[in-house]
Amino acid sequence: MTSITPQRLVKLAIVGDGGVGKSTLISRLVTGEFIDKNMTIGFDVESWTITTKSDSESIKVACFDFGGQKQFRFFQGSLIIGAKAALIVFDCNSYLSLMKIREWMDLIVGVPDGKKLLVGTKLDMGSGIPIEDIKEVATEYGVPYILLSSKTGENFDLLVQHLKELVCESEDKMI
Repeated sequence: MTSITPQRLVKLAIVGDGGVGKSTLISRLVTGEFIDKNMTIGFDVESWTITTKSDSESIKVACFDFGGQKQFRFFQGSLIIGAKAALIVFDCNSYLSLMKIREWMDLIVGVPDGKKLLVGTKLDMGSGIPIEDIKEVATEYGVPYILLSSKTGENFDLLVQHLKELVCESEDKMI
């Protein structure tokens, strides 16, 4: 007889300006491969399943990928309600995308403290933003940060580790 692993559902909000690499990051997370994606129109939802350290349960993570263009903001706040964790994504080569983190932090204000992670993407293209500036923004909002490349997979294992910690600590069983 096969044992069925209980499964929890957790909602993860992924926000950031258009073109910073949110959809590509999610594709790498879900498939383990680099898939260059087009910009998201409105929002998209992808499912990612992780197993707890004890292998006693699996957790299905509903990754809500929010289009970064301003015309989509009017409905995004209501879709973020219930998110148990959030990734705030910026492009390592776009200082403007880092400076707009404030707008995204305001949008995800309902996500619990300690459940947010600042993610710099496109590290394979170098980093045009001084690390001190990234640290300053992360410190201002009291969030950890990670720089990675969805294309090469650099530091992606660290992202997965951070996400597992954020998601596995969530107590709720529903999205």
